[in-house]
Amino acid sequence: VATWLVLAVATLMGSLALYSRIGQENHSEATFSVIISGVILILYIIALICIYCLDFIYLYYHYYKTMYSEQGYLTHTLPVSPVATFGVKIFTFFVWMLTSSVLLACSVLILIDVASGRELFIALFSSWGEFAREAEDLFGMSAPFLIFIFIAETFLGLLWKILWITASMAIGQLFQSGRAGFSILAGFCIYMVNQIVSTIFLAATGYNLNSFLEGEFRSFMNYVIGGSTGISIVLIVLLYGICVYINKKKLNLE
Repeated sequence: VATWLVLAVATLMGSLALYSRIGQENHSEATFSVIISGVILILYIIALICIYCLDFIYLYYHYYKTMYSEQGYLTHTLPVSPVATFGVKIFTFFVWMLTSSVLLACSVLILIDVASGRELFIALFSSWGEFAREAEDLFGMSAPFLIFIFIAETFLGLLWKILWITASMAIGQLFQSGRAGFSILAGFCIYMVNQIVSTIFLAATGYNLNSFLEGEFRSFMNYVIGGSTGISIVLIVLLYGICVYINKKKLNLE
């Protein structure tokens, strides 16, 4: 919650910095305003990065502390199954990070709207019909379905990141010593597997790049969206299975 308050303050400061530049005609005042606004916007960008990273680090630390440290003994003595315990923690993790991501996106949109003279959202609504026609002509998809695909890919990407780290932690805690190092090694291996699978998929469907270069975006998008979604789902299921199996059968709290 504290990071969200910092985000609200950063958004307000960034909006004021951009708004103060509107309508200035004096050259010296405008130059000074540009310098101040630039500094504030740089601090704003740094704040966004720090807020997102801090949220991830805190949640991962809290997950590890309540699952694999001394506090984990209390967690795993609760009268619920390890699967339920893991599911609740992952769900909470996902909701928290999704909320942070949405708030960060809203913050950026607010600053863009202020910079455009409060015309961004008006332009978005007024050009919806044109956007829908372009999406249908170019990709062969309705605009709502295209937005749905984008949201689904965002959800899958966020869930993949969460399970990537939690699976790495689960593998690392199997060892008596050097758990942090083995967790990092496991995370690196999982990441490499993801990259190899994605590369193999692209190589196997590489001929569809010709359809993209020839302007046949519909065929190309069907392969890319279908393939990336399928790979993400398979990897998410595998990582989830690894976490559940280790937490249920191979838990090591010594």
